Amino acid sequence: MFKKIIDAFLFFINVIAAVLLLFACLVPYISVAIIPSLSIFSLLVPFMVLANILFLAYWGIRFKKFFALSLMTLIVAYLFIGSFFQFRAEKPYSGSDGISLMSFNTRLFNKYNWSEDPTIANQIVSFVNKNEPSIVCFQEFDVSKKSAFNKYPYSYISAYDNSKQAVQAIFSKYPIVSKGIIPFPNSTNTAIYADINTGKRFIRIYNVHFQSLRIKPEVASLSSEKRERLYKRLKVSFAKQQEQAELIAAHKSKSPYQVILCGDFNTNQFSSVYHQVKGDFNDSFTQAGSGYGKTFAFKYFPMRIDFILSDPAFNIIYHKNYTVTLSDHYPVMAVFVLE
Repeated sequence: MFKKIIDAFLFFINVIAAVLLLFACLVPYISVAIIPSLSIFSLLVPFMVLANILFLAYWGIRFKKFFALSLMTLIVAYLFIGSFFQFRAEKPYSGSDGISLMSFNTRLFNKYNWSEDPTIANQIVSFVNKNEPSIVCFQEFDVSKKSAFNKYPYSYISAYDNSKQAVQAIFSKYPIVSKGIIPFPNSTNTAIYADINTGKRFIRIYNVHFQSLRIKPEVASLSSEKRERLYKRLKVSFAKQQEQAELIAAHKSKSPYQVILCGDFNTNQFSSVYHQVKGDFNDSFTQAGSGYGKTFAFKYFPMRIDFILSDPAFNIIYHKNYTVTLSDHYPVMAVFVLE
């Protein structure tokens, strides 16, 4: 009798976990402008997936038919919102022909000493120059470091003063033939683009940095902030992200060239912001990545908030998530071939 009560209680919790995950399948298709709190909800999707996996394993080990609920829920979730884990081994990059692009939020090269290591800035420079991608897109770039990347004869930097906005930069080994900025209203964040001549054809590169959530990557910092204040701040930030995503989606739809878009989205792949920008583009991580694809140093939770997206005309042959601790973000790189 006691076991039946426990099973009934656990199945009740299982139903709640399943319903929440199924609801999460709708979140990418609902604008934050309609229900702002949904973007906060989207951050919890990996926990919902994990809960259903645990219930699936628990009922399966006990040979209980209840396992079917979580199994079907996970299948539906995978079909609608994909997986936050890629079950493939990381492939080595052979250095074959292709356009390699790195995206990296450098946190101003440690300009304000977030790390006690005084060599961080030099390590970032060495890291990028060592890996030597064809194109590098920096978010939160320190303008004083421009001369450190002399391997890249072409560049576009959104501003030459770090004090007024989060600076974006694109460095390229290919000629930049035109460029522009997409300012975000009422925000210090912005986006830039550069039209590049690869020698075979012209392509457009977008480097975006959506509204920051201003969350420190420690769980303790979240628990110490009043819940109501945190909710209001996140609500405002997500609303701005949605507005910025709509601007970028509209701008890239008018591009005269095939597009590669990258940057720091400050939200994950289960949000309407990501869905709005991605459209029918391919995500380099889901196409060629492995593991969790963690890009943000948030303790106990593998957050992926930095993305590289590309027009379907590109064949993504390689993706890598680096684990170097040089910022609160980890750099990502992908290699593309035009089909």
